[in-house]
Amino acid sequence: MSMLTERIRSSREQAGLSQAEVAKSLRVSASAVNQWEQGLSKNIKLDHFFALARLLRQDPQWLATGTVFPYMRHKQATPPSLDEPPLTREEKALLHHFRGLPDRVRTTLLKFIKDLDDFHVLAGQRGHRG
Repeated sequence: MSMLTERIRSSREQAGLSQAEVAKSLRVSASAVNQWEQGLSKNIKLDHFFALARLLRQDPQWLATGTVFPYMRHKQATPPSLDEPPLTREEKALLHHFRGLPDRVRTTLLKFIKDLDDFHVLAGQRGHRG
């Protein structure tokens, strides 16, 4: 992919997100995201660009230029395994909403989910004993 616009669009589609979902997550207008993908925007603010790269789980260097310098390749996260099932619509919705939360709320929510899972496991173990 030779153009930034193509890399943004294909990365967004690969992430399973609509332009509206990206816009909401980044707190920008849907028309701004559309302009980025159509090449109608003269520039993207750096904070929006890096937030977009994080949201789409792309290396900012690759997203900007289409290349990754060799010394950066070993630092990249490994892509998801092909054995992993694709995210369900429910999982995508959860991830979308989770990413839009402030860090403090995310931390609290993760703790709640872990506690809920622990409780569910304990309740299940008690049910198997009796």
